[in-house]
Amino acid sequence: MVLRQSSESIMVCVHYGPHGQRLIQRGSQLSKLLSAPLCVLTVDSSKDNEYNQEKEQYLSGWETLTKEAGGEFLVRKCQGRKPAEVIMETARERGVTQIIIGKSGQTLWQEITRGNFINDLVELLGPIDLHIVAVQRYPDLLEQSHEQGFTAYLVKQGETYVLADEPEGEKTVKGMFFRELDTDFNSGLFKRIEDGEAQYLRIVQGVWVKPGK
Repeated sequence: MVLRQSSESIMVCVHYGPHGQRLIQRGSQLSKLLSAPLCVLTVDSSKDNEYNQEKEQYLSGWETLTKEAGGEFLVRKCQGRKPAEVIMETARERGVTQIIIGKSGQTLWQEITRGNFINDLVELLGPIDLHIVAVQRYPDLLEQSHEQGFTAYLVKQGETYVLADEPEGEKTVKGMFFRELDTDFNSGLFKRIEDGEAQYLRIVQGVWVKPGK
């Protein structure tokens, strides 16, 4: 019996943020299901002389996860172009038939989704299928991407809030901190309850990063 090679090709687009692991896992599952090649792309809009240690850790982790899934990890610079144009150029080079991206209201793709990124991409797609994965449902992700939570506090220091083990001052916020897996820094998600609803705040190296920052 001769197995036919799949005509499908999968590309996952990840951006600096905590949800890349889930998107790569989704792409890997689809790749295996369709017996299709997999590549993972991140579009880098930073300048050549910029360095961000946390971002580099994300990139290293994504590359390892991609290789374990048998895929190819790619980093492409914008070089003055729209991210959607870079994605489509790469998709055409790789003969991609299906693209997976994440969409969140606060963190993942925050830089790229300002404006009309989705519309720009849809206009360029042609025959390529687009999968938009909702990644704002943090409770569904924590077991896969974060350590077990523990009680912690956000303590106001100047204009920012920092993560602490003990309360301090009147403006201390109590909650649960979930540290990201495979990191030596206090980066992850801080869960607090406000008006009876759970909110998840993004913590980077011990500091609350407010939306839009």
